[in-house]
Amino acid sequence: MAKRPPPPKAQPPSRPGTFSSAPRKMTSRVRLMDRVASGVIRFGGASVILAVAAIFVFVGREALPLFLPAKAKPVFTVTVPEFTSDAFGGVLGVDEYETYAYWLHSTGAVHLATLADQKTRTVLNSPSLLQHPLSAAYRSAAKDHLYLGTTDGHVLLAQLKFSPAYTAAGRTVTGRLVEEKLIRISTTGSPVIKVHGRHDSTGKARFAALCADGTLFTGSYEDGGDTVAEPVGGKWSIPVTTLALDLDGRRLFVATEDGQLHHWELDDSREKPYRVIPVGNVARTLTAMDFVIGDHALILGFSDGSVEQWFGVRENTDDVLRPFHKIRAFDSLPASVQLIQPSGRDKGFLAASRDGTIHLGFTTSGRTLLEFNAGGSLKGLAYAPKLTSILATTATNQMAMWELSNPHPEISFATLFGKVWYEGYDAPEFNWQSTGGTDDFESKCSLVPLIVGTLKGAFYGLLFAIPVAVMAAIYVSQFMSYRLRGLVKPAVEIMAALPSVVIGFLAGLWLAPMMENHVLSIGSAFILVPVLVLLAVTIWHHLPQPIRSSVPHGTELALLIPLVALGFFLATQLGPLLEAWFFHGDFRQWVFDTTGHQFEQRNSIVIGFAMGFAVIPIIFTISEDALSNVPQHFVSGSLALGASRWQTAARVILPTASPGIFSAIMVGFGRAVGETMIVLMATGNTPILSLSPFNGMRTLSANIAVEIPEAPVSGTLYRVLFLAAILLFIMTFVVNTVAEVIRQRLREKYKAV
Repeated sequence: MAKRPPPPKAQPPSRPGTFSSAPRKMTSRVRLMDRVASGVIRFGGASVILAVAAIFVFVGREALPLFLPAKAKPVFTVTVPEFTSDAFGGVLGVDEYETYAYWLHSTGAVHLATLADQKTRTVLNSPSLLQHPLSAAYRSAAKDHLYLGTTDGHVLLAQLKFSPAYTAAGRTVTGRLVEEKLIRISTTGSPVIKVHGRHDSTGKARFAALCADGTLFTGSYEDGGDTVAEPVGGKWSIPVTTLALDLDGRRLFVATEDGQLHHWELDDSREKPYRVIPVGNVARTLTAMDFVIGDHALILGFSDGSVEQWFGVRENTDDVLRPFHKIRAFDSLPASVQLIQPSGRDKGFLAASRDGTIHLGFTTSGRTLLEFNAGGSLKGLAYAPKLTSILATTATNQMAMWELSNPHPEISFATLFGKVWYEGYDAPEFNWQSTGGTDDFESKCSLVPLIVGTLKGAFYGLLFAIPVAVMAAIYVSQFMSYRLRGLVKPAVEIMAALPSVVIGFLAGLWLAPMMENHVLSIGSAFILVPVLVLLAVTIWHHLPQPIRSSVPHGTELALLIPLVALGFFLATQLGPLLEAWFFHGDFRQWVFDTTGHQFEQRNSIVIGFAMGFAVIPIIFTISEDALSNVPQHFVSGSLALGASRWQTAARVILPTASPGIFSAIMVGFGRAVGETMIVLMATGNTPILSLSPFNGMRTLSANIAVEIPEAPVSGTLYRVLFLAAILLFIMTFVVNTVAEVIRQRLREKYKAV
């Protein structure tokens, strides 16, 4: 017989509270892995929070300089001996290279002094002024043009030209005085006491001059052309304080000591429209006046220190002469306004009073940005061409210079979020137009149209997406057969993978033209198709049970496909009839006549379809998961109590899944708010403030995408776009926070269902 194997040795019983070595090793390994996993998760979460915070800090750091105040730092104050013998007020300026400061002496000579050491002096004499003594002068803010009146009734057009030369030692700039034309305007030889002028982009000069005998003249000169000089109006009996002529030589303004502003519209016709504008009174006279760049708006300075902006506003559609109105007032100076010096590059200006106080203002923002004192009554005032410095000469024979830091004068909370009355507009408006073709363009940086456009696009997108996605999720999760659900849900989820640029491309080039031509047919389809479906469902429920049982459960939807096709066919036939019956055969014209809004091809309705198509997969997927995850015993209990499947879905499943559905809608809202390419390609990209569904829009995200390639780094537009990014960030953060609070409350409310 074979030997039986020895029985296994009995293991000694383990003592209570002890473990074998294998389980102990396994427990230690699990604990280690738990610690590692917990550390990785915490590190990842903290990294995400830090990354988001760092992005917010970076974006905020780029936008913050928009709101920093302007600063002026003294550079030098020197005594100029030449001022002692100068009884003339003096024309003061800085060349375009900011190498020289120059001033006009009463002898007619132009004195140049280097800004670097204030010692090197050059004197440029005018041959014409040696024979015709100087009596009045004006310097334009751009290109150093001089308009000089003489004691014998002449006007001299001249220009200071500065030529750079580059050598190994560096750059040197040479200045010269060029006389363009000496024009005789007064046949009696009456001295010119006031003069003003402009040169346009073609080089044509226009000027206005007042002689001591009260005669007012306007004239023009173009190289190679004729010289024109003619009187305007009669002789003045009331003393004139100042005058101004615009760039086109069409609008002439003359201020008198009785507080009246006389306005002519000069054209080629014999009748020259004329109007008197009461801007002040005898106790409040107009003492200084000039155009800001663009020559649409006047800056007026008064004897009581007031500084105001006025420009023409159309009161009637047939106004030939736009009446000038006071648009905004700036901080008052402590004494009578003596000098106004506009900027040659933006809508800024300098205003100075007799006590030497200087204000820096900006018309678009309507703010006084800076105030400082020159230390005495001023003779001359100059704004450097690059807007980096301010130069002034005083009655105490001194010349002073301040270094200026004023990078974003046009930006304030009012210009970003309030209505602004822009030049040439008949009323204040919200407007976004960041760039223009000329230097005199007035930046319009209102973010309100972009914010409204963002919310408008999201609203119309969700208006289409929420009903479709949520109702589809209810049907798929509760009523569709499992086999069909396995096909439909993945197909809808694949829709989320479609690039938004493709959706925008199709919406802009195919959907928008189709909707423009068949808008009533599409609108009719939204009524006819649901009506036919409801009618079919009603008939279906009244059919005998054997007939209904012959169709597999969950596939009844296939029977509705022909009805949907029939509904669309009937809509295409009904649309033209509705347009002929109710809209005089042209729905687009009817919209304009009724609402005053154009029916644009790329409008909010197109965005509703396109954005909705992009958002539906997100809302559907999350909602379907929330509905499918409702505990089955809830459904079983409801059905056991006699509720129908629709009653169960509406009164049990839907409330229980409402936190998840609400989260799905909020995620879809975030997707719609941040969408760029669809709104960029399918809206016309028009930054207008309109709630009409027939107009386009521009969103914050689309605006950033459009404008950032053209924005100079650290420029105003660049920083405003970063501010728009902050607003987009804050908007989504607030919405998500509110959504989470509501979701938690819904969860608490229905957790005991």
